[in-house]
Amino acid sequence: MKPAAQTVKQGGALDAAEQRLAGQIYEIRHIEAIILRAKIDVPVQTSFGTMYDRPALLVQITDADGCVGYGEVWCNFPSGGAEYKAGLLVNEFAYWLKGRRFSSPAEIFDGLTAAFQVLGLQTADPGTLLQVIAGVDQALWDLVARQQGEKLCDLFGVHGNSVKAYASGIHPKEVRERVQIAQDRGFLSFKVKVGFGPEIDKAGLITARELIEGQRQLMIDANQAWKSPQEAAYNINALNGFDLTWIEEPLWASAAQEDWQILQSMINVPLAAGENLPTLDAVGSFWKKGLFSFMQPDIGKIGGFTGLLRIFASFNTAGPTKKRVYCPHWLGGMVGLAASAHMLTIVGDAGFLEVDVNENPIREKLADWDLRPSGGGRINLPLGNGIGIVPDLVAMREYGVDVTTMSG
Repeated sequence: MKPAAQTVKQGGALDAAEQRLAGQIYEIRHIEAIILRAKIDVPVQTSFGTMYDRPALLVQITDADGCVGYGEVWCNFPSGGAEYKAGLLVNEFAYWLKGRRFSSPAEIFDGLTAAFQVLGLQTADPGTLLQVIAGVDQALWDLVARQQGEKLCDLFGVHGNSVKAYASGIHPKEVRERVQIAQDRGFLSFKVKVGFGPEIDKAGLITARELIEGQRQLMIDANQAWKSPQEAAYNINALNGFDLTWIEEPLWASAAQEDWQILQSMINVPLAAGENLPTLDAVGSFWKKGLFSFMQPDIGKIGGFTGLLRIFASFNTAGPTKKRVYCPHWLGGMVGLAASAHMLTIVGDAGFLEVDVNENPIREKLADWDLRPSGGGRINLPLGNGIGIVPDLVAMREYGVDVTTMSG
């Protein structure tokens, strides 16, 4: 298989797309929120909480020509998060968006960011507003790429067809079943959750290494399980014999940069984090300082395409330095997963796409996209224009997924 992407100079990716769109005017006519909830037999457990169903919140935006774009807002927690954020989208956000004319989605991203700063202070909930903005940004870039008749990465001047992927969401008590499922699907890299206690963590990794070949990559995710560098180092160093590619979020996301530096000096495993940093400024600061070997902002939590590309534009992650590699976090439905795959392609295809292997029809059945890796553990990008996903809500209902649509 040929390499996934021919990378343009990163400083030019966003500029290249905006130049392609120069002189064209789009008008937002309609905004819809699509809430999906899938029942699951086995809850998904992390060190901080449990998911008893699989939710997704899709943003659907239609322009004056009837063209439609889709994005996805992170909504795994709290349990009613999807409904709350959908209400914000079709009320407060739709009021600002309807009738807006733009040439580049970046104009809308900047406008929303400025317009909703005070509401973020008023509600003491700025993170939720950033998540909705991220979903809107995805939908608008999807829309304009469809209008151009192009795949989204092509619009940014990067021509790709596949990305490296790893199997995620594996609880240490379910390693044997989940790793086997992932191997059968073609995955070559695997991430196991830790933070459940030394005995449970170690037993899970022993089983994982028994199941996968020694040269295949194994990562661990602590989901912010440990409070101090000392506590984290103690637990990480107890797992040193498993040849780990990274340890993800061993500290709280609010930990000071000095704490991360202390932890770095105490362990031999590369650090991965970034999915829960609260602002784009924080993401940019950690990225520039290279505190994480693998940087993992979530396109449905913060930034969308516009905000994240502005950060990564200053550094070419496919270049000679291996100190910083972009690996998008994603643990939701198919729309956000496809957006993450395009983002990974645009940034340089040096990292891995996170693919949860727990039960989730919203990820597996929403549209016609084969998520089984082919040669070299790579997943092909969706074939359609834009991000390549058109949600099949009829199929969702046939699979027993609850579908609720709200209009703004």
